[in-house]
Amino acid sequence: MGDIPSPDIATPDIPPELPPRRSLPPSTRALSDLVGFSLPGRDLPVGASPSARGRRAWALRTLRSLGLHRVRREIFWRDVEPTAGAFSWGAYDALLDECRAAGVDVLAVLAYGNRWASAAPGATDYYAPDDPRTFARYAAATVARYHDRVRDWEVWNEPNAGFRFWLPTVRGDPPAFGRLVSLARESAVAADPMARVAFGGTVFLPQLITGGVEFSRRAFEATPSLAPSLAAFAMHAYTLYPPRVSPEAEGNGEVSHVHKVEEMAAMLEASGYDLARPIWITETGWPVTAEVPEERQARYLVRAVLLSALAGVDGVWLYELGDGNGRGELVPEDLFGIYRYDPDTADEVDPAPKRSADALRALFASLGAFHVTSREPVAGAPGDVHVLALRDASGRRAWAAWRANDGAEPWRWTPPAEATELVDMMGQDIERGTTGVLLGGAPVYALAR
Repeated sequence: MGDIPSPDIATPDIPPELPPRRSLPPSTRALSDLVGFSLPGRDLPVGASPSARGRRAWALRTLRSLGLHRVRREIFWRDVEPTAGAFSWGAYDALLDECRAAGVDVLAVLAYGNRWASAAPGATDYYAPDDPRTFARYAAATVARYHDRVRDWEVWNEPNAGFRFWLPTVRGDPPAFGRLVSLARESAVAADPMARVAFGGTVFLPQLITGGVEFSRRAFEATPSLAPSLAAFAMHAYTLYPPRVSPEAEGNGEVSHVHKVEEMAAMLEASGYDLARPIWITETGWPVTAEVPEERQARYLVRAVLLSALAGVDGVWLYELGDGNGRGELVPEDLFGIYRYDPDTADEVDPAPKRSADALRALFASLGAFHVTSREPVAGAPGDVHVLALRDASGRRAWAAWRANDGAEPWRWTPPAEATELVDMMGQDIERGTTGVLLGGAPVYALAR
């Protein structure tokens, strides 16, 4: 107690030490090539029932209509190896064949445990296997089966959320997970030398659990050969759960979207990972709640896409397409969709879009062929004003601009003189006027023709 200053002694404010950060150049991928969707089983189910076939057809059709071609989906160990050594592939054969036919590239997640692989009493499919070599054999068999349909693989999902995905722990087990990833990667690459295998995406922020940076660092320390051997690295970029603040939010436990990538990149570089290899954000998103109405979800998702490109990741998968029925154990999990809940997508009526679906459609229609090149300084602008410069393959220029503080008064921005087309977040034309454009939380796009 002697280190605590007495109340009458003034103590200077000492800013907290910032964690190491390593900035990356913006992604060279066009936005429509950068973005995909992470889809749970309810959006992209397996099975031959009319309901399952209808849901898959809707999901793939919707993804392509947005101008996108990337999807993330688990291949559950429990499904393909229901008993040790006995494999069953039919359900995933059909799913992956349909993805290929639709022109959709799959990032496949080698997902979770298997009841028979754990001797723990009452073990579920989310218990870590007693012997990680059993998981590695499943990984090898799965990669060998689908080498002609899947190139990119992710090992597990949110392993630091042990209470959900790495039972019976609460915070996961970094050394055990590192060993499992190392064995799975070796077996996968032996089955397909062209496979790109990623460390599974962690929950970034330390909210009752170990944060993603520290968890990954401990896994790499326990298996020093792992980081240099990886062909890709996955992370998640949610704000504190349930997500309710903007992707630019900083402080009070939050880390901004770009700084998340920079902090992870610094750890990766220190651990021996080659930063010329991909960093993927394999999940991010916001549920529609009282704190995040539909308009705000739309703004946050559009801005997260643009900020992901600025941060230099090689892919970002948004969570998710369609809402659930709201009866799940974690209710906000059912509300991340950009389409409202529809109990039957096998009928002739598609799920109704939220505002975010229309906003993302407008983003890719306007800027899908462009890649982000920089964040441009704007003289006299408040610090939360973002103006991102973009170019397409022909050299044509464009800009995306917004205020990160959604509650701030609009600020008047003068687009570059060469910008002849102005479009709002929903794809509607804007009159340029003589005094510029008012910027708020909804991004505005300016395009040169």
